[in-house]
Amino acid sequence: MGYISTILGLLCAGLAVLVFLYRHRWCILQERQIEFRRQSDAVTDMLNVVGMKINTALDLDGALDTITEFVVKTTQSEAGAVFLLDNAGKTLQAHAVVGLFPPMRNTPDYVVDDRRRLVEKVKHDHLEMGEGLIGFVAKTGESLLISNALSDPRIPQTPADFLQIQSIMVAPLRTRQRIIGVLALVNKKHGGKFNEQDLYLLEQLSTQASLTVDIVRLYQLQAGQRRIEQELQIAKEFQQMLLPHELPHLEGWDIAAFSKPALEVGGDYYDIFWVEPGALLGITIVDVAGKGIRGALVMAIFRSLLKAEAAGRNSPKEVLTRVNTRILEDTQNKVFVTAIYAILDVRTLTMKVARAGHEPLLICNAKNPEARVCQPGGIAIGLVDSAMFGVLEECEVPLEKGDTIVLYTDGVIEASDREGNVFGAERFSANLQKRLDRSAEELVHAVMDDISVYAATMPQQDDITLIALKYQDTERNP
Repeated sequence: MGYISTILGLLCAGLAVLVFLYRHRWCILQERQIEFRRQSDAVTDMLNVVGMKINTALDLDGALDTITEFVVKTTQSEAGAVFLLDNAGKTLQAHAVVGLFPPMRNTPDYVVDDRRRLVEKVKHDHLEMGEGLIGFVAKTGESLLISNALSDPRIPQTPADFLQIQSIMVAPLRTRQRIIGVLALVNKKHGGKFNEQDLYLLEQLSTQASLTVDIVRLYQLQAGQRRIEQELQIAKEFQQMLLPHELPHLEGWDIAAFSKPALEVGGDYYDIFWVEPGALLGITIVDVAGKGIRGALVMAIFRSLLKAEAAGRNSPKEVLTRVNTRILEDTQNKVFVTAIYAILDVRTLTMKVARAGHEPLLICNAKNPEARVCQPGGIAIGLVDSAMFGVLEECEVPLEKGDTIVLYTDGVIEASDREGNVFGAERFSANLQKRLDRSAEELVHAVMDDISVYAATMPQQDDITLIALKYQDTERNP
């Protein structure tokens, strides 16, 4: 009996530990969800504010003022500034200053005493690459957080107490793999100090700020062209910025993606990302209605919301439902987005799929004469409220060796020849089945070649986007 009591005691103790660990992890996940929501809200709000600014004026400094004011307010900072690199990429100059932002060099008393001169001083200074905190971040491309700046020798000295830097954050502005400037914030309001969460939020906002700077600059460079041509080209380049620069590496899988914009921009977007590293892989392909800058901004909003809502969730239906709700809440004008979102569980080799008015997902295998078609029901995002959007369905499919998962946009099957006959879903599926011995990269390019031959000299009317994931390894343990 004593032996049994000891065993039972150990089991109870172990169970108590498991319950404690589970509750602790649940609390951490809840905190992360709240933080993800706050960051997502901030990015969405910023896109709306900046989008309105771009639609009313193509003034870079005006757009930067709007961005800086928004970031300062969102992060509860005392002051902020945006520094941009010159065309030669050698010096930085402040283009927007909000609040009492201190000079980044030692400053005479008479300048500090005159607040108007203070702003002029900050904007007048030209900082070399690598000079001070601003130049350091621009040169290295690495964000910087100093929570206790009073004891840091890198902080410039000032004789005025109201200009003392208590804490500071600096994040690079980067677009198309190139540093274009930095965004700096000083002193948290109410005597607080910046922390890692504040820095992460600043980095997210800096990404959107970088895209805005690039858009406005592209507009200014093409000012001599007709406005519609200008907008389409910028939207294409903006679209390319939003697409992933590299795809995740997954042992046992061969992954490839390809997107070809049309002359008339429709707004295709795709992404492959870890929902849970090493376990759950998110796969999405999207078609945004609307052309030009507005379509590109809607794409950016969708991308931000999807990443935020996907974190920690293993249900594509739940994620798309939440995205639809947020789109309706956060955008002022009607938005129309078709999307398919799948979650691949690499441990169990199963995949969950939800489809919001988009083309179906195909699963091809050489041992089967035809592709499996996965097409759960659902309506496009941005059209109806949560109650009606609730008809969205979710399906779960098992996978096996030799399976090739294919996601695509309607531009693939709607390509037409001279007589107006479309390429079609049947032809597309049959051509896939004939090429399953090829790599994922070869497969997507073969499809593009098929479409080019079929359409001949006919112009491409819509974006064409394709994702292929080939499962090759049954030996790896789930």
